[in-house]
Amino acid sequence: MTRKHYNEETKKLRKWKIGTILVLAASAFGANTIFAEPKEPQNLEPAYHIYHDTSYLGAVSDDVPIDELIQGKIAETAGDYEHLRLAASDKLTIVTEQTTTSNVRNDEAVISQLGDQLAIKAEAFALQVDGEPAVYVKDRKAYDETIKLAKETALSGEELTEFEQQQTAESLPTLKAGESRIVDVSFSEPVNGLSKQADPQEVMGPEQAAEHLTEELGVDVFVHKAEKALKKVPYETIEKDSKEVYAGETKVSQKGKRGEKAVSYAVREKNGERIGRSVTREKVLTEQVEKIVLEGQKELPGVGTGEFTWPADGGYVSSKKGPRWGRAHKGIDIARPETLDIVSADHGTVKAAGAAGTFGNRVIVDHNNGYETIYAHLSSIDVKVGDKVSPHTKLGDMGTTGRSTGIHLHFELSYDGQDRDPLDYVKK
Repeated sequence: MTRKHYNEETKKLRKWKIGTILVLAASAFGANTIFAEPKEPQNLEPAYHIYHDTSYLGAVSDDVPIDELIQGKIAETAGDYEHLRLAASDKLTIVTEQTTTSNVRNDEAVISQLGDQLAIKAEAFALQVDGEPAVYVKDRKAYDETIKLAKETALSGEELTEFEQQQTAESLPTLKAGESRIVDVSFSEPVNGLSKQADPQEVMGPEQAAEHLTEELGVDVFVHKAEKALKKVPYETIEKDSKEVYAGETKVSQKGKRGEKAVSYAVREKNGERIGRSVTREKVLTEQVEKIVLEGQKELPGVGTGEFTWPADGGYVSSKKGPRWGRAHKGIDIARPETLDIVSADHGTVKAAGAAGTFGNRVIVDHNNGYETIYAHLSSIDVKVGDKVSPHTKLGDMGTTGRSTGIHLHFELSYDGQDRDPLDYVKK
């Protein structure tokens, strides 16, 4: 006997009538048959044996009713699924036999039984996840569109098109700083497709199939990218002792400069969100330059130079030397500085440090050359009597102690006991 699955349209239905088997009337096995001289040809009749799944339904003497049954069922189903290609279930198998047996067959009963069991299927394309059919679409074109839409949940259509074009390029340009390139797009589970029959109601459109794949089945989309960026390299600060700089002072002998390097990264994204980045290569473009700071070791002279520096960190003169509020204002007031640091205006020795009546917290520096300076209304004092100081040595913090109307520094300068106008000696 010859078998063929019954799963094509009418013009192909008769292809399963391709073989014949001669069955002798005396016995199907002919164990006792003796063949002699050729006899007259016997009359052969066709028999169509019908199998559905693994069950034998019976035989009929004419295949036309089978054709009509299948076409009728397709017509009934096609109204709801005009976009699909329908066919008899591939569980139907017809075996054609040529026989001399004239057994009486009940064709109508067999066809009726076939009608009860036969299902109409869609010739579809199955999208398999990890080897198991998970989603059915119309055809290979719909399958490709489904895969594309699923991937576009993690990247844009333009990015996907560019990635696909890269796959056929002979070579790709070297990435520049600030650029990135997709190197791979994959699913969290193996996904492939093959032609397979399905119930028509199970066949989805590409949009629905892609959503089912990613949302319902939880298949993630991984995107691997290569990125390149410029990165600044911080410089180190090196401190060195120097006998060329006064103790307590520092001097920058070499300015620091940041370096620069090109860094290549491997980036991993899951469903459009970055989940990892690792360095794959680094190339130094510019070496960093160390900052060298000299720490003063030179003994302070204790004798001023006669040249004075501004005693505050910025600020402005809020009140000058001269008559004020019915009495003499012997110095200047400095207010609104950048920071509250108060520093010595020249080399010298701390003569007094502490509370002093209306001055509040006050420091007096004797510059040992006839000059003295006074720093008043400090909120705190950082030196003590006898300390040697140099220009920019911190004496304390600006405040509003003593008789004061706000945070400021009262600064006086005298020579041989005679008050002098500080503005004649210091500049901001």
